[in-house]
Amino acid sequence: MKVIQKQIKTVDYYKFTNLESLKIGNNIAYDIFIKKDNNYIIIIEAGTFLTEQLYAKLQKQTSLYIFKKDKDKTQLTCKTLKYYIKYNKNNFSKRVSFIYSVNTQLFNNYLENPYNKIDLECVNLIVESILYLVKYDSDFLKNTIPYFKDEHNLSNHSLHVAMYAMNLGNDLSLDTENLLHLATAGLLHDLGLKKVDDLLIYKKEKLNINELEEIHKHVNFSVEILKQNNFHTTDILDAVLGHHELYNGKGYPNNLEEGEIGQFASILAICDVFDALTSNRPHRKQYTSFEAIKMMFKDDNMINNFNHHYLSLLLKAI
Repeated sequence: MKVIQKQIKTVDYYKFTNLESLKIGNNIAYDIFIKKDNNYIIIIEAGTFLTEQLYAKLQKQTSLYIFKKDKDKTQLTCKTLKYYIKYNKNNFSKRVSFIYSVNTQLFNNYLENPYNKIDLECVNLIVESILYLVKYDSDFLKNTIPYFKDEHNLSNHSLHVAMYAMNLGNDLSLDTENLLHLATAGLLHDLGLKKVDDLLIYKKEKLNINELEEIHKHVNFSVEILKQNNFHTTDILDAVLGHHELYNGKGYPNNLEEGEIGQFASILAICDVFDALTSNRPHRKQYTSFEAIKMMFKDDNMINNFNHHYLSLLLKAI
């Protein structure tokens, strides 16, 4: 977008700003003004791509102003994420990095909180931003996966599962409310891992039966933590509890079979395993997306575990 000049007659709604919040290579999330003859004139319109040349021109201005109502937009937070996403929606690497940044802070705060508090308002805002991109970009996963971080941790894995689930749910024509619930379940499905010993989670050797049982407890822990946070949305809680249930009845915690597993849990089961397979783990290197899907379809240990229609949709999306 071009730099524009437009006289604004109302002079009571502006505040001084500086260049510290602006980063070359981003699209600016708010209008920027200069003051001339007691009037405020727009010199940068929201959505403008900030080049080095444009930044240099801004440095030559003695004073810059923004709307007072836009003051929070100068920092990337949960509440401002949607603006950064909106104005950078065509920059695949930037839009992913913004979501990563906010999501990492969300999970860091959760992991550091002694009472297991999770910012559910922030969760909603992250999920809404993912929905916006999925609806805007028909090739969302193809354009997003190349920028996924290789480091496998709770924050990154949860975000990936939420993105995969949202995209798969959209391909299944779920309505907006269900898409938001599905992705929320994806983002929160592994909260209970906080209560499991890291030595087990990152152990390189094969886990014994007792160690597996300890790992398996995380699904119940996740539900408990959500309820402690006064979260009682039934379809989300059921999906979180059931995301390790398998169609052959050999999953956990309740050994449910194909007809007993809900749609959300079936989707999360696929997204959870797919992200695990395509991420580097302590005991092996990551598989490619197509290798992972092939394994989930044909590997002797997985052939009867998942909904094959959902797997086919995921394959088409990547």
